[in-house]
Amino acid sequence: RVGALEVRVAGERLSEPYIELDGGRQIEISFDMLQPEAGERLAYSVVHCDADGRRSALAPMEYMDGFNGMEVDDEAPSFNTTVAYKHYRLRLPNEQVRLKVSGNYAVEVYAEGQPERVLLRARFGVVEPQVEIRGEATANTDVALNRDVQQVHFTVDTKALTVRFPQRELKVFVEQNGRPDTRVGDLQPTSIGGTRLGYEHDRRLIFEAGNEYRRFECLTFRYAGMGVERIGFVNPYYHVDLRQDGPRRMYVYDEDQDGRCFTACSGCGEAEKEADYGVVHFAYASERLPGGEVYLVGDLVQNHFDGRSRMTYNEASGRYEAALLLKQGYYNYGYAFVPDGERRGRMPAGDGSFYEAENEYTILVYYRPATGRYDRLVGRLTIGGRRNE
Repeated sequence: RVGALEVRVAGERLSEPYIELDGGRQIEISFDMLQPEAGERLAYSVVHCDADGRRSALAPMEYMDGFNGMEVDDEAPSFNTTVAYKHYRLRLPNEQVRLKVSGNYAVEVYAEGQPERVLLRARFGVVEPQVEIRGEATANTDVALNRDVQQVHFTVDTKALTVRFPQRELKVFVEQNGRPDTRVGDLQPTSIGGTRLGYEHDRRLIFEAGNEYRRFECLTFRYAGMGVERIGFVNPYYHVDLRQDGPRRMYVYDEDQDGRCFTACSGCGEAEKEADYGVVHFAYASERLPGGEVYLVGDLVQNHFDGRSRMTYNEASGRYEAALLLKQGYYNYGYAFVPDGERRGRMPAGDGSFYEAENEYTILVYYRPATGRYDRLVGRLTIGGRRNE
C-alpha cells in the first residue's frame, strides 16, 4: 500500500539523508498510501539506532524531546489520477519532536493505535561533526591500475575528540551509492600518527566500479519518454514498457544521479498529488545466470534485495523481467546479481565493470567511548569515484 517513499534533506531534490545536530536543517520523509481507507490516520515513532542499524539502548526521552505516536498530519489526496492515493509528508525535527543526540535514526509509520504493524520504515542520520575526514576514490588500486575497480583511501583526524583506543572506540563504515549491500564495516586504521588515522591500502575498500546507472523518465502517459518503448492501458493501470536492456560491454558515459529518483509530471502544478501511477516493466536480456538471482537496484526499490526487486527469468523471451507500480517521475536504476547465500550484489555476468564510472562513496565515523551507551555519528564525507584525470 505504500508508494513513492523518499527520504531527503528538506528543500533539496537530490540529497543524502543526513543533517547536522542542531544545524537548523530538517529531514523530509514523503510517501503515498495507495487506495487509502476513509478516515484512516497515520502515526509515527522515532527510533534511535546503533551504527549497525539495530535499536540502541537509549530510551526515547534520552534521544528526543517529544512523544512517539504523534499523527502524520501533513496529508493531501491525489487529484485527477487513475490510481487513488493520499500523499503524506513528515519533517524532523519539528515543533513536537527535537532530536537530542547524533547517530542513526529510523522513523516507523503505522496506522494510529497499531505501532506493532509498521507500514514503512525510513532511515536517516544525524551528525555532530567532531572529526575531519579527507579522502578520495581512485582507479589506481592495490590490485589493478585503471581496469574495473575503484579503491577508497581516507584519513580521519580526531583532534576534537579524546580517543584513547581508536581500534575499539571508533566504528568506521564505507558504502557505495547508498547501497547497504556494499557497506564495509569493522575497518581498522592502517596507520596512526598523533590524532590522524589513516585508512589506506586496505583491500576491503576496493569496490567493483560497475557502469553508470540506466535512466528513464515517465512524465505523462500520452507519449513515451526517455528510455520508454511503449505505453498502454489495461484496466485498471497504465503499463509502461521500458526499452529492453542487456549486458553493456563498454563504458557508457552519462550524467546520472547514482541511483536516485524523484517525482515529476508534465503540465501539473503539484507533482506530489497530481502525478499518476503506472506499472513499469523492466527487461534484461540474458541467459539464465546460475547460482544466484538478479535484482533491480536504486532508490526505486530502496536498494533492498527482496521479493519486490527480484527479477523473474522468462524462458520464452530469454530475459529477466520485473514489474513495479511506480509514480511518474525521473528514475535511475541498475541490475545486480546476488550469488546464493550472499548479500552483496555484483555486476551480472556479461555486464562490464569500468574504472571510468562515477560512483559516490560515503564514509561514516561513529564514536563510543568505553563508558558510552550509544554510537555517536561524529563524521560523514561523501566523495566521488570518477578516475583520476
